[in-house]
Amino acid sequence: MTPPTTDGPPAPTTSREEAWVAHAALLDAARNATDDAEPYRGPLESIERGEALGGDALVLLRSALVDYLGDAPVRDRAPGRALLRRIDDAADPTDAPSRRA
Repeated sequence: MTPPTTDGPPAPTTSREEAWVAHAALLDAARNATDDAEPYRGPLESIERGEALGGDALVLLRSALVDYLGDAPVRDRAPGRALLRRIDDAADPTDAPSRRA
């Protein structure tokens, strides 16, 4: 396996259900984009290929999840919240559950 190319935390891995919710959230965000849906193309393609997201793609996904989960179907809420927590933990590893008192 190739070592990571950055010193930051690894991108969160996703279950099939979480990948489905991430895809739905990004599609919804792209449809609702008022100026440009192009930034969502790369993350959507990565999810479709089963690749991890990192950097700006995670920022887009986090924002899309926050918007999507407010009105998401019930089946999408638990996996979406779990993915959102992992994204937040990856962004701030000092506040990860294993480090909380």
